[in-house]
Amino acid sequence: QYGAADFEHLSWKQVLDGFTCTECGRCTAACPAATTGKKLSPREIIVNIRHRTEEKAPLIIEKTPADNELMQKTLVHYYILDEELWACTTCMACVYECPVTIEHIDSIVDMRRNLVLGESSFPNELNAVFKNIETNFTPWAFDSQDRAKWAEGMEIKTLAEDPNGEYLFWVGCAGSFDARYQKVTKAFATLMKNANVDFRILGTEEKCNGDTARRLGNEYLAQMMMQENVETLNNYGVKKIVTGCPHCFNSLKNEYPQFGGNFEVVHHSQLIDQLIKDGKIKLKNNELKSKITYHDSCYLGRYNDIYDSPRDPLKMIPGVELIEMERNRDKGFCCGAGGGRMFLEETEGTRINNNRAEEAIRTNADTVASACPFCMTMMNDGIKEFDKQESVQVKDIAEVVLENSIQ
Repeated sequence: QYGAADFEHLSWKQVLDGFTCTECGRCTAACPAATTGKKLSPREIIVNIRHRTEEKAPLIIEKTPADNELMQKTLVHYYILDEELWACTTCMACVYECPVTIEHIDSIVDMRRNLVLGESSFPNELNAVFKNIETNFTPWAFDSQDRAKWAEGMEIKTLAEDPNGEYLFWVGCAGSFDARYQKVTKAFATLMKNANVDFRILGTEEKCNGDTARRLGNEYLAQMMMQENVETLNNYGVKKIVTGCPHCFNSLKNEYPQFGGNFEVVHHSQLIDQLIKDGKIKLKNNELKSKITYHDSCYLGRYNDIYDSPRDPLKMIPGVELIEMERNRDKGFCCGAGGGRMFLEETEGTRINNNRAEEAIRTNADTVASACPFCMTMMNDGIKEFDKQESVQVKDIAEVVLENSIQ
Protein backbone atom coordinates (compact mmCIF):
# COMPACT_ATOMS: atom_id res chain seq x y z
CA GLN A 1 0.00 0.00 0.00
CA TYR A 2 1.42 3.37 -1.09
CA GLY A 3 0.07 6.27 0.95
CA ALA A 4 -3.34 6.11 2.64
CA ALA A 5 -6.61 5.00 1.03
CA ASP A 6 -8.38 4.31 4.33
CA PHE A 7 -7.91 5.10 8.02
CA GLU A 8 -5.86 1.95 8.80
CA HIS A 9 -3.13 3.13 6.40
CA LEU A 10 -2.57 6.28 8.48
CA SER A 11 -0.12 6.42 11.40
CA TRP A 12 -1.46 6.23 14.96
CA LYS A 13 -0.71 9.97 15.30
CA GLN A 14 -2.81 10.77 12.22
CA VAL A 15 -5.72 8.67 13.53
CA LEU A 16 -5.36 10.28 16.96
CA ASP A 17 -5.48 13.72 15.28
CA GLY A 18 -9.09 12.89 14.32
CA PHE A 19 -10.01 12.40 17.98
CA THR A 20 -7.91 15.34 19.19
CA CYS A 21 -9.76 17.85 16.99
CA THR A 22 -11.89 20.31 18.96
CA GLU A 23 -13.67 21.39 15.75
CA CYS A 24 -12.83 25.04 16.42
CA GLY A 25 -12.38 25.71 12.70
CA ARG A 26 -9.27 27.90 13.01
CA CYS A 27 -7.51 25.76 10.38
CA THR A 28 -10.27 26.27 7.80
CA ALA A 29 -10.47 30.01 8.60
CA ALA A 30 -6.73 30.35 7.81
CA CYS A 31 -6.71 28.02 4.77
CA PRO A 32 -6.09 29.88 1.48
CA ALA A 33 -8.05 27.26 -0.49
CA ALA A 34 -11.08 27.47 1.82
CA THR A 35 -10.85 31.29 1.94
CA THR A 36 -11.07 31.50 -1.86
CA GLY A 37 -14.06 29.16 -2.22
CA LYS A 38 -12.49 25.74 -2.83
CA LYS A 39 -14.10 22.54 -1.48
CA LEU A 40 -11.15 21.89 0.84
CA SER A 41 -11.74 22.32 4.57
CA PRO A 42 -8.82 21.09 6.72
CA ARG A 43 -11.21 20.69 9.67
CA GLU A 44 -13.56 18.43 7.68
CA ILE A 45 -10.62 16.26 6.59
CA ILE A 46 -9.61 15.64 10.20
CA VAL A 47 -13.21 15.16 11.37
CA ASN A 48 -13.83 12.67 8.55
CA ILE A 49 -10.77 10.65 9.60
CA ARG A 50 -12.45 10.32 13.01
CA HIS A 51 -15.85 9.42 11.52
CA ARG A 52 -14.34 6.74 9.31
CA THR A 53 -12.27 5.33 12.20
CA GLU A 54 -15.35 5.13 14.44
CA GLU A 55 -17.27 3.41 11.65
CA LYS A 56 -14.68 0.89 10.43
CA ALA A 57 -12.54 0.07 13.48
CA PRO A 58 -15.28 -1.99 15.26
CA LEU A 59 -15.86 -3.92 12.01
CA ILE A 60 -12.16 -4.81 11.77
CA ILE A 61 -12.16 -5.98 15.42
CA GLU A 62 -15.23 -8.12 14.75
CA LYS A 63 -13.53 -9.59 11.64
CA THR A 64 -16.40 -8.44 9.41
CA PRO A 65 -16.20 -9.97 5.88
CA ALA A 66 -14.61 -7.76 3.20
CA ASP A 67 -17.78 -7.80 1.08
CA ASN A 68 -19.67 -5.85 3.77
CA GLU A 69 -20.98 -2.54 2.36
CA LEU A 70 -19.15 -0.38 4.95
CA MET A 71 -15.92 -2.38 4.52
CA GLN A 72 -16.09 -1.76 0.76
CA LYS A 73 -16.01 2.01 1.25
CA THR A 74 -12.73 3.93 1.67
CA LEU A 75 -11.79 7.17 3.42
CA VAL A 76 -10.61 8.65 0.09
CA HIS A 77 -13.44 9.13 -2.45
CA TYR A 78 -16.33 8.37 -0.03
CA TYR A 79 -15.52 10.72 2.87
CA ILE A 80 -12.80 12.94 1.44
CA LEU A 81 -13.11 13.94 -2.22
CA ASP A 82 -10.14 13.93 -4.61
CA GLU A 83 -10.61 17.63 -5.43
CA GLU A 84 -10.32 18.52 -1.73
CA LEU A 85 -6.91 16.84 -1.59
CA TRP A 86 -5.68 18.50 -4.80
CA ALA A 87 -6.77 21.98 -3.63
CA CYS A 88 -4.16 22.03 -0.82
CA THR A 89 -1.14 24.33 -1.28
CA THR A 90 0.68 22.71 1.71
CA CYS A 91 1.17 26.23 3.10
CA MET A 92 1.07 25.04 6.74
CA ALA A 93 -1.40 27.76 7.84
CA CYS A 94 -3.74 25.06 9.20
CA VAL A 95 -0.99 23.37 11.23
CA TYR A 96 0.18 26.74 12.59
CA GLU A 97 -3.29 27.78 13.71
CA CYS A 98 -4.26 24.47 15.33
CA PRO A 99 -4.36 24.74 19.17
CA VAL A 100 -3.92 20.95 19.60
CA THR A 101 -0.96 20.37 17.22
CA ILE A 102 -2.83 18.47 14.52
CA GLU A 103 -0.76 17.94 11.37
CA HIS A 104 -3.25 18.14 8.51
CA ILE A 105 -0.74 18.25 5.65
CA ASP A 106 0.90 14.90 6.42
CA SER A 107 -2.49 13.19 6.07
CA ILE A 108 -3.36 15.10 2.89
CA VAL A 109 -0.04 14.21 1.21
CA ASP A 110 -0.40 10.56 2.31
CA MET A 111 -3.81 10.42 0.65
CA ARG A 112 -2.38 12.04 -2.48
CA ARG A 113 0.29 9.31 -2.53
CA ASN A 114 -2.44 6.69 -2.63
CA LEU A 115 -4.13 8.48 -5.54
CA VAL A 116 -0.90 8.86 -7.56
CA LEU A 117 0.97 5.63 -6.80
CA GLY A 118 -1.93 3.34 -5.87
CA GLU A 119 -4.68 4.40 -8.25
CA SER A 120 -2.85 6.45 -10.90
CA SER A 121 -5.63 9.01 -10.41
CA PHE A 122 -4.49 12.62 -10.62
CA PRO A 123 -5.24 15.83 -12.59
CA ASN A 124 -4.26 15.63 -16.28
CA GLU A 125 -1.80 18.51 -16.04
CA LEU A 126 0.44 16.40 -13.81
CA ASN A 127 1.14 13.84 -16.55
CA ALA A 128 3.51 16.31 -18.21
CA VAL A 129 5.01 17.43 -14.87
CA PHE A 130 5.91 13.89 -13.78
CA LYS A 131 7.22 12.99 -17.23
CA ASN A 132 9.38 16.14 -17.38
CA ILE A 133 10.89 15.51 -13.95
CA GLU A 134 11.66 11.92 -14.95
CA THR A 135 13.25 12.74 -18.32
CA ASN A 136 14.47 16.37 -18.05
CA PHE A 137 14.96 16.52 -14.24
CA THR A 138 12.77 19.64 -14.10
CA PRO A 139 8.96 20.08 -13.94
CA TRP A 140 9.07 22.13 -17.18
CA ALA A 141 9.79 20.86 -20.67
CA PHE A 142 13.31 22.29 -20.91
CA ASP A 143 16.46 20.48 -22.03
CA SER A 144 18.55 19.58 -18.97
CA GLN A 145 21.68 20.49 -20.98
CA ASP A 146 20.55 24.14 -20.93
CA ARG A 147 20.53 24.30 -17.12
CA ALA A 148 23.66 26.45 -16.85
CA LYS A 149 22.97 28.69 -19.87
CA TRP A 150 22.06 31.62 -17.60
CA ALA A 151 25.69 31.72 -16.39
CA GLU A 152 27.27 32.21 -19.83
CA GLY A 153 29.76 35.07 -19.79
CA MET A 154 29.65 35.41 -15.97
CA GLU A 155 32.81 33.34 -15.35
CA ILE A 156 31.18 31.10 -12.75
CA LYS A 157 32.93 27.79 -12.18
CA THR A 158 31.15 24.47 -11.84
CA LEU A 159 32.10 21.88 -9.22
CA ALA A 160 33.36 19.66 -12.07
CA GLU A 161 35.87 22.39 -13.02
CA ASP A 162 36.95 23.17 -9.44
CA PRO A 163 35.33 21.50 -6.41
CA ASN A 164 37.04 23.71 -3.80
CA GLY A 165 34.56 26.59 -3.37
CA GLU A 166 33.16 27.53 0.04
CA TYR A 167 29.52 27.45 -1.11
CA LEU A 168 27.60 25.50 -3.69
CA PHE A 169 25.00 27.81 -5.22
CA TRP A 170 21.97 25.55 -5.77
CA VAL A 171 20.20 27.40 -8.58
CA GLY A 172 17.00 25.34 -8.78
CA CYS A 173 14.77 24.69 -11.79
CA ALA A 174 13.06 28.11 -11.86
CA GLY A 175 16.40 29.89 -11.39
CA SER A 176 17.87 27.93 -14.29
CA PHE A 177 15.04 27.97 -16.81
CA ASP A 178 12.38 30.62 -16.01
CA ALA A 179 13.22 33.76 -18.01
CA ARG A 180 12.06 36.15 -15.27
CA TYR A 181 13.73 34.28 -12.42
CA GLN A 182 17.02 33.92 -14.32
CA LYS A 183 17.42 37.66 -13.65
CA VAL A 184 17.23 36.91 -9.91
CA THR A 185 19.82 34.14 -10.27
CA LYS A 186 22.17 36.54 -12.07
CA ALA A 187 21.53 39.30 -9.50
CA PHE A 188 22.37 36.99 -6.59
CA ALA A 189 25.45 35.57 -8.35
CA THR A 190 26.62 39.17 -9.01
CA LEU A 191 26.11 40.08 -5.33
CA MET A 192 28.21 37.08 -4.27
CA LYS A 193 30.95 37.93 -6.77
CA ASN A 194 30.98 41.58 -5.60
CA ALA A 195 31.26 40.40 -1.98
CA ASN A 196 34.08 37.96 -2.89
CA VAL A 197 32.10 34.86 -1.86
CA ASP A 198 33.86 31.75 -3.17
CA PHE A 199 31.04 29.75 -4.78
CA ARG A 200 30.45 27.10 -7.45
CA ILE A 201 27.42 25.75 -9.30
CA LEU A 202 26.58 22.18 -10.36
CA GLY A 203 25.59 23.24 -13.87
CA THR A 204 24.06 20.39 -15.88
CA GLU A 205 24.61 17.94 -12.98
CA GLU A 206 21.90 19.62 -10.89
CA LYS A 207 18.46 17.99 -10.91
CA CYS A 208 15.04 18.95 -9.50
CA ASN A 209 15.23 18.72 -5.69
CA GLY A 210 12.13 16.47 -5.54
CA ASP A 211 9.85 18.82 -3.57
CA THR A 212 7.23 19.16 -6.32
CA ALA A 213 6.95 15.40 -6.88
CA ARG A 214 6.87 14.71 -3.13
CA ARG A 215 4.10 17.20 -2.34
CA LEU A 216 2.09 15.93 -5.31
CA GLY A 217 2.21 12.41 -3.90
CA ASN A 218 4.71 10.91 -6.36
CA GLU A 219 7.05 9.70 -3.61
CA TYR A 220 8.80 7.22 -5.92
CA LEU A 221 9.88 9.99 -8.32
CA ALA A 222 10.77 12.35 -5.45
CA GLN A 223 13.08 9.82 -3.81
CA MET A 224 14.70 9.05 -7.15
CA MET A 225 15.63 12.74 -7.57
CA MET A 226 16.74 13.10 -3.96
CA GLN A 227 19.00 10.04 -4.02
CA GLU A 228 20.61 11.06 -7.33
CA ASN A 229 21.26 14.59 -6.03
CA VAL A 230 22.65 13.33 -2.70
CA GLU A 231 25.05 11.03 -4.57
CA THR A 232 26.28 13.93 -6.74
CA LEU A 233 26.69 16.29 -3.75
CA ASN A 234 28.45 13.71 -1.58
CA ASN A 235 30.81 12.76 -4.42
CA TYR A 236 31.97 16.39 -4.53
CA GLY A 237 32.20 16.56 -0.72
CA VAL A 238 29.80 19.54 -0.58
CA LYS A 239 29.48 21.05 2.92
CA LYS A 240 27.67 24.39 2.45
CA ILE A 241 24.79 25.14 0.10
CA VAL A 242 23.06 28.45 -0.63
CA THR A 243 19.83 28.61 -2.65
CA GLY A 244 17.28 31.24 -3.63
CA CYS A 245 14.32 28.84 -3.72
CA PRO A 246 12.57 28.10 -0.39
CA HIS A 247 11.29 24.76 -1.76
CA CYS A 248 14.84 23.66 -2.64
CA PHE A 249 16.01 25.09 0.72
CA ASN A 250 13.41 23.12 2.72
CA SER A 251 14.17 19.88 0.86
CA LEU A 252 17.95 20.18 1.08
CA LYS A 253 17.89 21.24 4.72
CA ASN A 254 15.14 19.12 6.23
CA GLU A 255 14.53 16.17 3.90
CA TYR A 256 17.90 15.29 2.35
CA PRO A 257 19.28 14.03 5.70
CA GLN A 258 16.77 11.12 5.32
CA PHE A 259 18.85 10.04 2.30
CA GLY A 260 22.33 10.64 3.70
CA GLY A 261 22.66 14.23 2.52
CA ASN A 262 23.82 16.31 5.51
CA PHE A 263 24.69 19.85 4.48
CA GLU A 264 24.73 23.31 6.01
CA VAL A 265 22.00 25.00 3.96
CA VAL A 266 21.27 28.73 3.92
CA HIS A 267 18.68 30.71 1.98
CA HIS A 268 20.00 33.52 -0.21
CA SER A 269 18.21 36.11 1.97
CA GLN A 270 20.20 34.88 5.00
CA LEU A 271 23.51 35.15 3.15
CA ILE A 272 22.66 38.60 1.75
CA ASP A 273 21.67 39.77 5.25
CA GLN A 274 24.97 38.48 6.66
CA LEU A 275 27.07 40.03 3.86
CA ILE A 276 25.49 43.47 4.46
CA LYS A 277 26.01 43.21 8.24
CA ASP A 278 29.64 42.15 7.67
CA GLY A 279 30.19 45.18 5.41
CA LYS A 280 30.91 43.06 2.33
CA ILE A 281 27.92 44.53 0.49
CA LYS A 282 27.83 48.32 0.79
CA LEU A 283 24.53 50.10 0.27
CA LYS A 284 24.00 53.39 -1.60
CA ASN A 285 22.57 56.53 -0.03
CA ASN A 286 19.40 57.05 -2.01
CA GLU A 287 17.84 60.38 -2.81
CA LEU A 288 14.70 58.61 -4.05
CA LYS A 289 12.29 57.25 -1.50
CA SER A 290 10.52 53.96 -2.16
CA LYS A 291 7.88 51.91 -0.37
CA ILE A 292 8.33 48.13 -0.33
CA THR A 293 6.07 45.43 1.06
CA TYR A 294 7.46 41.94 1.63
CA HIS A 295 5.44 38.80 0.85
CA ASP A 296 6.34 35.87 3.15
CA SER A 297 7.06 32.56 1.44
CA CYS A 298 5.32 29.71 3.33
CA TYR A 299 8.30 27.37 2.93
CA LEU A 300 10.66 30.03 4.29
CA GLY A 301 8.38 31.34 7.04
CA ARG A 302 6.10 28.72 8.55
CA TYR A 303 8.27 25.77 7.49
CA ASN A 304 11.65 27.22 8.55
CA ASP A 305 10.87 30.18 10.80
CA ILE A 306 12.80 32.66 8.62
CA TYR A 307 11.04 36.01 8.84
CA ASP A 308 13.74 38.60 9.57
CA SER A 309 16.52 37.69 7.10
CA PRO A 310 14.49 38.83 4.06
CA ARG A 311 13.22 41.96 5.86
CA ASP A 312 16.45 43.21 7.47
CA PRO A 313 18.31 43.94 4.18
CA LEU A 314 15.29 45.96 2.97
CA LYS A 315 15.17 47.92 6.25
CA MET A 316 18.90 48.71 5.96
CA ILE A 317 18.59 50.31 2.50
CA PRO A 318 18.53 54.12 2.91
CA GLY A 319 15.31 55.64 1.53
CA VAL A 320 13.31 52.41 1.71
CA GLU A 321 10.16 52.26 3.83
CA LEU A 322 9.07 48.69 4.58
CA ILE A 323 5.29 48.40 4.84
CA GLU A 324 3.73 45.22 6.18
CA MET A 325 0.63 43.65 4.67
CA GLU A 326 -2.20 42.90 7.08
CA ARG A 327 -1.43 39.16 7.00
CA ASN A 328 2.31 38.87 7.53
CA ARG A 329 5.03 36.71 9.08
CA ASP A 330 3.51 33.48 10.50
CA LYS A 331 0.03 34.75 9.53
CA GLY A 332 1.20 35.39 5.96
CA PHE A 333 -1.21 34.37 3.19
CA CYS A 334 -0.02 31.82 0.63
CA CYS A 335 0.59 32.84 -3.01
CA GLY A 336 -1.19 29.67 -4.13
CA ALA A 337 1.74 27.84 -5.79
CA GLY A 338 2.97 25.45 -3.08
CA GLY A 339 2.21 21.74 -2.88
CA GLY A 340 2.60 21.42 -6.65
CA ARG A 341 -0.30 23.85 -7.24
CA MET A 342 2.11 25.89 -9.41
CA PHE A 343 1.42 23.33 -12.15
CA LEU A 344 -2.35 22.98 -11.66
CA GLU A 345 -5.13 25.27 -12.87
CA GLU A 346 -7.51 26.86 -10.37
CA THR A 347 -11.01 26.11 -11.62
CA GLU A 348 -13.22 26.70 -8.57
CA GLY A 349 -13.65 29.81 -6.45
CA THR A 350 -11.40 32.85 -6.87
CA ARG A 351 -7.65 32.71 -7.43
CA ILE A 352 -5.48 32.60 -4.31
CA ASN A 353 -2.75 34.79 -5.87
CA ASN A 354 -5.31 37.48 -6.75
CA ASN A 355 -6.44 37.56 -3.12
CA ARG A 356 -2.84 38.12 -1.99
CA ALA A 357 -1.97 40.56 -4.80
CA GLU A 358 -4.99 42.70 -3.89
CA GLU A 359 -3.73 42.86 -0.31
CA ALA A 360 -0.26 43.91 -1.52
CA ILE A 361 -1.75 46.63 -3.76
CA ARG A 362 -3.74 48.01 -0.79
CA THR A 363 -0.49 48.86 1.03
CA ASN A 364 0.27 51.46 -1.72
CA ALA A 365 3.82 50.09 -1.97
CA ASP A 366 5.59 50.61 -5.30
CA THR A 367 7.45 47.27 -5.01
CA VAL A 368 6.40 43.84 -3.77
CA ALA A 369 9.52 42.02 -2.58
CA SER A 370 9.58 38.24 -2.61
CA ALA A 371 12.18 35.58 -1.83
CA CYS A 372 10.78 32.65 -3.82
CA PRO A 373 10.44 31.95 -7.57
CA PHE A 374 6.89 30.57 -7.24
CA CYS A 375 5.76 33.55 -5.15
CA MET A 376 7.28 35.92 -7.72
CA THR A 377 5.34 34.31 -10.60
CA MET A 378 2.06 34.26 -8.66
CA MET A 379 2.37 37.84 -7.40
CA ASN A 380 3.29 39.06 -10.89
CA ASP A 381 0.23 37.35 -12.36
CA GLY A 382 -1.99 38.72 -9.60
CA ILE A 383 -0.81 42.30 -10.09
CA LYS A 384 -1.36 42.00 -13.87
CA GLU A 385 -4.91 40.80 -13.15
CA PHE A 386 -5.59 44.18 -11.46
CA ASP A 387 -3.76 46.12 -14.23
CA LYS A 388 -1.26 47.53 -11.74
CA GLN A 389 1.97 46.36 -13.42
CA GLU A 390 2.85 49.96 -14.34
CA SER A 391 2.72 51.21 -10.74
CA VAL A 392 3.69 48.07 -8.76
CA GLN A 393 6.77 45.96 -9.49
CA VAL A 394 7.58 42.52 -8.14
CA LYS A 395 11.25 42.02 -7.32
CA ASP A 396 13.33 39.49 -5.45
CA ILE A 397 15.31 40.57 -2.36
CA ALA A 398 18.54 39.98 -4.35
CA GLU A 399 17.45 42.35 -7.12
CA VAL A 400 16.43 45.10 -4.68
CA VAL A 401 19.75 44.85 -2.80
CA LEU A 402 21.83 44.75 -6.01
CA GLU A 403 20.10 47.88 -7.37
CA ASN A 404 20.83 49.67 -4.10
CA SER A 405 24.41 48.50 -3.57
CA ILE A 406 27.70 50.15 -4.53
CA GLN A 407 29.13 47.96 -7.32
